[in-house]
Order: sequence, then structure tokens, then C-alpha cells
Amino acid sequence: MRRVARTRLASAALAAALAALAPAAFACGVCVEDKVAATYDHGVITKALGRGHVVVFAEVKGKDSAASLTRAARKAALGVRGVDRASVRVAEQPTMLSFALDGSVRTPAQALAAIERAAASRVKLDLLKVMR
Repeated sequence: MRRVARTRLASAALAAALAALAPAAFACGVCVEDKVAATYDHGVITKALGRGHVVVFAEVKGKDSAASLTRAARKAALGVRGVDRASVRVAEQPTMLSFALDGSVRTPAQALAAIERAAASRVKLDLLKVMR
């Protein structure tokens, strides 16, 4: 009888520990979906797609702090032709940049290259997703 009680208690403790860890496992920031979620703005996406624009999600990399990198990426994106200034979003954890882009002006790859140049090579942008 005591053995059964100990087994049930151990099982309950294990279940409680796993339940406590579960939220961390679902939002780890490693997968593309978690990274995109960091700057996802439904209003921006709805408006951009309604205009026939695309929404670009890119990971921001570099040697500076996350705050410095995202600040530089945001400032540079605001000055790039084709980027909707009101749509620019950044996040520090994970370091992300997103924006709506008029695809008739330039491609997402061209926009990211222009942002990198405008940031004076302080940031490297890796394209993660384009919503069309």
C-alpha cells in the first residue's frame, strides 16, 4: 500500500514539474514562429496586405547590444524607400525587425540590403519570413 502511495506521489510531483516547464517549451524564441511573433502586429499586416504590400520579418544580428542593434536597424529602416514608416517594429528578445514594404519599389532582399547599408554595417539582417 505504501509503495503505491509513494509511486502516485512521485508521479504527481513529476507531472507538476513538467507542467511548470511547459510554457517555456512553447515559446523558446528559437523557432521562426517565435521570432516572428516578437514583432507581429495584426493591424500592420492587415493594412499592408490590403494595399498589396508585403510584410518582412528579419532577425537582427551584430556585435553590439540587442538595444543598440535594434535601434540602429529601426533608424535605418525608417529611411529606406518603399518601407512604410508607420509599420516598422523591433524587438530586443529575440532581436527582430519587421516592416511593411511596397514590393513595386524594391524586393524584401533589396530592402534588407539597403537597411544594412544605412546602418553602416553595424547590423546584419537575416530574412526569416515574408507575408504576401
